[in-house]
Amino acid sequence: MADTNQGTETRKPLWMQRRFWLAGGAILAGLVVLAALAPRASAYRAMAGCGFGSARHAFGGQMLKDPQAAKQHVGMAVEFALRGVDASEDQKHKARQITDRLIDQLAPEIQKHRDFHQALARELAKPEIDRAALERLRQQEIALADAASKQAVTAIADLGEVLTPEQRSELVAFAHRFHGEGAGH
Repeated sequence: MADTNQGTETRKPLWMQRRFWLAGGAILAGLVVLAALAPRASAYRAMAGCGFGSARHAFGGQMLKDPQAAKQHVGMAVEFALRGVDASEDQKHKARQITDRLIDQLAPEIQKHRDFHQALARELAKPEIDRAALERLRQQEIALADAASKQAVTAIADLGEVLTPEQRSELVAFAHRFHGEGAGH
């Protein structure tokens, strides 16, 4: 029997294509970067000295030391992700502008977050606990977290507008599969 598919190319489903998984990894890296940029209003993290602003352990320290390197790092992750959804050069350029702007906006916020950790440590080292001072610090940190979160969500929305609905759907579908959503989560 003659092969009826001669001369035609069968296309693998998207989830079986190598570029899909590579893009997914880049997207995950980009999401991790965005998560690292948004300060957490968590008492545990504040007490432990963790979070995005810790110079030894997080991306925030890199942003303070070398904002250009941070922009390059985030830009490469986003560009890699956009290659996975066949983004145009114009889309990649616009995305890079958005991520660069986000780094510029969040760098001062990271310093404020670090200052919070230092102020909290100073307050807790005093002989008497000043609950009012701790509450003021907590409120300042919550306001800082809220502002950074708004900036991050704005950047995510801006990045979403750069993509077509189909490209966004591909990225969202991957994120759902990667995080196991739909499987009881």
